[in-house]
Amino acid sequence: MWDAKLQAQTGGWVTESNMNILKNKSKFVYGLISALLIILTSTYFAFAATDNNDYDSLIVRPKEIISKLKRADRLMYKYAGQKYKKIKNNVYLIPLNKHDSAETKKQKIAELKQSGIFDIVEPDYKLALDQERIYTNIIKHLETEQPQPNLPINTSLGEPKEVTPNDKDFAIQYYLKEVNAPKAWGITTGSSLLVGVLDTGVDVNHPDLNGKVSSGTDVNDIDLKDTIGHGTEVSGIIAANTNNNQGIAGVSWNTKIISLKITDNFGQARVSNVVTALDQAYQKGVKIVHISLSTNQFSQTLKSAVQEAQDRGILIISTSGNSGIEELRYPAAFDGVIGTGAVDETKQLEFYSTTGEHVSLVAPGASIYTTSLNSTYDKVTGTSFAAPQVSGAAALVWSIAPNLTNTEVRNILISSADDLGDAGKDKQYGYGLLNIEKAVELAKAKTANNQ
Repeated sequence: MWDAKLQAQTGGWVTESNMNILKNKSKFVYGLISALLIILTSTYFAFAATDNNDYDSLIVRPKEIISKLKRADRLMYKYAGQKYKKIKNNVYLIPLNKHDSAETKKQKIAELKQSGIFDIVEPDYKLALDQERIYTNIIKHLETEQPQPNLPINTSLGEPKEVTPNDKDFAIQYYLKEVNAPKAWGITTGSSLLVGVLDTGVDVNHPDLNGKVSSGTDVNDIDLKDTIGHGTEVSGIIAANTNNNQGIAGVSWNTKIISLKITDNFGQARVSNVVTALDQAYQKGVKIVHISLSTNQFSQTLKSAVQEAQDRGILIISTSGNSGIEELRYPAAFDGVIGTGAVDETKQLEFYSTTGEHVSLVAPGASIYTTSLNSTYDKVTGTSFAAPQVSGAAALVWSIAPNLTNTEVRNILISSADDLGDAGKDKQYGYGLLNIEKAVELAKAKTANNQ
């Protein structure tokens, strides 16, 4: 591809001199673009970080003693109005007038709190996709061929070999080698464990995802449809069909995806959407929940839902955020969640990767080649695409040691990371760069010790 560009720009002749000139020119132009994006991104998120009025509903939870009263419905109607709806258990959503001013919203919150019947009254905050569209997209159509048998694993005497799958675009997936996935595959290629992807939906008809995805609801398959592409991109990184002579390789070959669409047509979700989806994920038997969205607004309702999911044995992996500043992002900042930042090909922190105490790990997030809409592939960038590598790694760890708890899996992923930045945990890199080979080795050793 580079040679073709050179030929077009140099009259068909590619010389070492021409190549160096064009490479330097490309670096200069890219540097200017990156600098401009840093300025624009920082300005936007500096504003977004202080804007907490972007909501159109309130989440409320009546006090337990109120909920047991026979007149609980009448009290809800009095304070919430006729259109309130139940999210789950004792949590309700109260819609606001879309024309309400910030002051009117605050007055409504104050009124509900002063009523004395609610434990929680808070905005239904938005969560945004943590993606960046910086790099030129690369679209490739599938070449249809008959899948080949899986490669033999552990063919050496006691020592696992690095596995290279026959997927045609595997060479483009530099990030898999950065996190030592091919070496991990010499030990395990994963099990049929379920990963719940809370996102924009998934293109179930993509050949590299066909047969790997099912709906997260019992109503219909509408949540499988992805018109944005983000959920399809995330899912391909986690569990694309691998060693099938086409497309890309997923981190965990045999893992299944449960699609839980939580976003609207603009790629935005609400806290209430996440809360409902976490409950659906549990009902579907999901072991890992992946969330490549975040907000800088704390929500007690979201915190409680995350804690409930963890108490049920679910491991939650999320993004550290793409604000490019130091701030807490949720759900990554909640205890037990693995918040994931992004590094480039040289293991340097990407400029947009949010820093803070909520960063647990980092993984490559620059120019990640993965599945996209309409049976194509795309290069995408952001913490959105670093975090799925961690979800795939967690699935591989659990395939080696299925009896581990979610806390034990999290501890293995953290303790096996390659330390970057300051010694120990820091706000930029967390505990360090994801190392899947070390993680599955630790899981293997833990299983052996428990026998």
